[in-house]
Amino acid sequence: MQEVRDLAIVLRSIPFEERHRIVTALTEHHGLVSAMARNAVQSRRFGGALEPFAASEWHFVQKPNAELVRLEQAHIRRSFEGFRGNFDRLALASLLNEIVLRVAPSIENSGDLFRVHSNALAWLEEGTGIEIALLNGYIGKILQWSGNQPLLASCMECQRPLGELPPEAALVGMVADAGWICPNCRSQGTRHVRERQGQSFEHSVLKISALVIADFYTSLGTPIRQVPQLARASKEEHIELFRFLQGLLAYHLPSFEPSTLKSLRFLAL
Repeated sequence: MQEVRDLAIVLRSIPFEERHRIVTALTEHHGLVSAMARNAVQSRRFGGALEPFAASEWHFVQKPNAELVRLEQAHIRRSFEGFRGNFDRLALASLLNEIVLRVAPSIENSGDLFRVHSNALAWLEEGTGIEIALLNGYIGKILQWSGNQPLLASCMECQRPLGELPPEAALVGMVADAGWICPNCRSQGTRHVRERQGQSFEHSVLKISALVIADFYTSLGTPIRQVPQLARASKEEHIELFRFLQGLLAYHLPSFEPSTLKSLRFLAL
């Protein structure tokens, strides 16, 4: 068995028996990896490399058909200590960890997802701007990465471009269709609205502003660390967008269930 080296960001770390830890991390080239770190509870063997959010170089050994790899060494690169004293940012970082735990593939190259996640944590440590805009941009990149990018360029019914609408225009986000319709089509009771009446949340319609959709559309092609600074919509508008994106994740990614995200209870969303 050959030792493997990869960069890893710890998503979850739990004690096992009395001396060991089971650590789950997002790695750059092997996706989601769960490892047994022997004698990690009461020793300094791994330092702070097994704490949540820690970015390290992992050395691990994987046995065929084994659920857990054996973690031999972990050399910390960045601890992301900067946001641990800020409750809101710590809660948001925990939410990002929970999201990626549910969507990352196991033992598969995940370089793009790894970079988005690490850069989002870096912004939480040192960035300025609207925090909820970072979360929305992060979810947008998750949807984009998974092949479920929303259709945002124009109204799904009349094809009116987003750029022709005033920023304050109230759009209707269609969760099941991953798109939106304009105020005129909404008032006419188009088929998209009629077909969703009385159905579950995943098939529901949600109010969102044209300006926040423009923010989201911009974020898809912008490095995640720049997304909050470029946001033009208000915090309240971004909270409305988050509710829409939460529905998209639940509907279009079968492995994702928003109600199981424990960190949401600590965020005013």
